[in-house]
Amino acid sequence: MKRCDFVDWMKAVGMFLIVFGHFFGDPFNQFTQPIYPKQLGVAMFVFIMGWGLGKVKAKRYQVSYNRLFPMFFWGTVIAIFISAISLVVINNPSLSNYAPLVFGVNVIFDFFPANPTTWFIGTYLHIILLWAVILYRIPITPLILGACLIIEILMRSYFIGNSSIFIAYMALPNWLTLFVLGMYMCQQKDQDSSKGLMLCTLAWVVFLILWAVILNGLNVSQRFPFKSIQLSSDMMNALYTSIAVSFVYISNTLFSIAVFSRVKAGRIVRFFSRNTIIVFIGHMPLYFVIEPIVNLVFASGWPKRLCIVLIMYIGLSWVSEILCKAIKVDEIKKWGWEKLIHWVPILGK
Repeated sequence: MKRCDFVDWMKAVGMFLIVFGHFFGDPFNQFTQPIYPKQLGVAMFVFIMGWGLGKVKAKRYQVSYNRLFPMFFWGTVIAIFISAISLVVINNPSLSNYAPLVFGVNVIFDFFPANPTTWFIGTYLHIILLWAVILYRIPITPLILGACLIIEILMRSYFIGNSSIFIAYMALPNWLTLFVLGMYMCQQKDQDSSKGLMLCTLAWVVFLILWAVILNGLNVSQRFPFKSIQLSSDMMNALYTSIAVSFVYISNTLFSIAVFSRVKAGRIVRFFSRNTIIVFIGHMPLYFVIEPIVNLVFASGWPKRLCIVLIMYIGLSWVSEILCKAIKVDEIKKWGWEKLIHWVPILGK
């Protein structure tokens, strides 16, 4: 089993969870609380980021540039496109969509952009900078993993307790352990994982059901982006919620690894895997275009939502495939890097 099979599965499934989670609530939310299924999709992406950088020995700044360029390129293109449409339709350029492109200031000032899924661009930048400045060529040990987990839980609980709930979700500490876990697992030896698919899948399903039963037995209030576990004082509730968030992130990520490392990724999976950026950034604005059309066939309910999800996921993937073939992003990226190291030679060293 090649590593890219496992990576492709997690990217394809993670992207589907993000799109699906924006339009389906209960009972699906019960299985991942206090987070929502779409956040589990983001967790898979963050883990894969760490996995992809775990053994990198090339020049850190060029690697960082290569990772950031496609996200920022398509983020800018989509933001400009939305601005043009918004100016015509509502006389508003939707400038908040550019905030994540400016060092992720949306995280600092605790708000979601008009196109909410663009929040991840700034967080993506912060994670890459963390790797380039601190974690580059660092062997990840269980001690480092444990320290990251403690930092993650404490910082997230502080933001939750301080009612900075969007910062708690968007900020780097919320994703710290998953990223470092990806690096750690990349640095370990590959193991034969061709057997046990049914057992791993069954174990994951049983875990999801048991977790839903346990959390439903507690006082968990509905809130976004995290549900809130209400058992004690506000400070302790924030800590309980933060611990549960980390537990759900890590446990479900490990289960997904156990399952997807045992399944070969075919052409369809690879198709969806390589087209995630545009789907990630662009699927929410597309809703306002396709919802009136779908409404002609399905007025409401699950059939309508499922139809919207499939159009977004499959349709935008095809749009992405066409755009990526028409626009030679790699050539633009290469040209940009040559100009950048000409202006700032130290980056090329």
